[in-house]
Amino acid sequence: MAQWALCWGLLNSLTSVAAEPFSGKKFDDALEQKIGRAWGGGDGDSIRQALLQITVSNHVSIVLDRRVDPTQSVSLTLQATPLRDVISALAKTADAGIVVVGNVVYVGPIESSKKLRTLIELRHEELSKLASSAAKKTEKSPWKNPGASLSQRRTFAWQDFDRPRDILKQVAEKLKIEIEGLDKLPHDLWAGSSLTQVTATEALSLLLVQFGATFEFVLDRAAIRIVPIPPRVLIERSYPLPANAQETAVAAGKKFPDAEFTVGGTRLVAQATVEQQAEIAAWLKPGGQKAVKPAANKPDKLLSERRFTLKLENAAIGDVIKTFIASGVQIKYDPMQFADANVSLDKKINFEVKNASAEKIFRDHFEPHGIEVTINGEEVRLRPK
Repeated sequence: MAQWALCWGLLNSLTSVAAEPFSGKKFDDALEQKIGRAWGGGDGDSIRQALLQITVSNHVSIVLDRRVDPTQSVSLTLQATPLRDVISALAKTADAGIVVVGNVVYVGPIESSKKLRTLIELRHEELSKLASSAAKKTEKSPWKNPGASLSQRRTFAWQDFDRPRDILKQVAEKLKIEIEGLDKLPHDLWAGSSLTQVTATEALSLLLVQFGATFEFVLDRAAIRIVPIPPRVLIERSYPLPANAQETAVAAGKKFPDAEFTVGGTRLVAQATVEQQAEIAAWLKPGGQKAVKPAANKPDKLLSERRFTLKLENAAIGDVIKTFIASGVQIKYDPMQFADANVSLDKKINFEVKNASAEKIFRDHFEPHGIEVTINGEEVRLRPK
């Protein structure tokens, strides 16, 4: 880790002349703004540098998880694309995912990305219960004042070569709490960065998730304790059900196999991630079970009218497919079919097109590798030959 920090130093010196990243509506608008970018895969085009360029030029706070190698080279060219999707495409080149936390974009291992928002919501609910319980007590509670201050939004920043345990100590000092277990964190040197306008639970979670950790509140004093992230991270929500409660519960279980459902009277109780809960709520609304979810990143033009400029070097065929899906192309394929036919989607190819149609791209670059291409309207279907 230390050697990575050393090579980040020059890059992060750029942040000293940049304004504080956006927050609130400006942050949301920045993520939706369409930009075109190209990274050529040279010595200077690492994922760390690419994300830093976005931070500086687009004023968006981005946290790159310590477990993602920041020196990985990036070879990627995107036409005008929402900034959120640009960051997502960059993350995919490093087999990482992204999640927006408050006014920060987190880029990290996919498993951590799936759990992060739910971890934050769980800690937020626990803090709310602590503060509420403290307010009802006549005697002095350690969570009366901290309970309120931890909900305020602040910006936390650190310099190149700061140690994460020192960063966490600084956070604790600002929040006027103690942190147990700091001595168990491995020795790292981090690149300078910041968490813009985040709550205490967001800041602590964004820092600790990089060690596979979260925290729990110590009840008898204003302190938190660092603990490992459990294998499953779910949050509970309940929803009103129609008369056919059991049938709806069975259908919900099939629709959302990763969630857990039980029926209590006329309520459906769901254990799921924050993202899944939003989908479940929409699905349970009148007409929601029949609604077709719109394709993510729906393009402004028909597929036949779109033209693509893209460059990927030494990229797996599967990653090329995912890049087109991220740009809004509807692609249907079954990875198991390809595995059964001994057609590897992990095969590395060099891929460069300029102002080309989807049909020409897929036929010229996929068919020579044993992939049959069928285009029907807006849908591209891929099968092994």
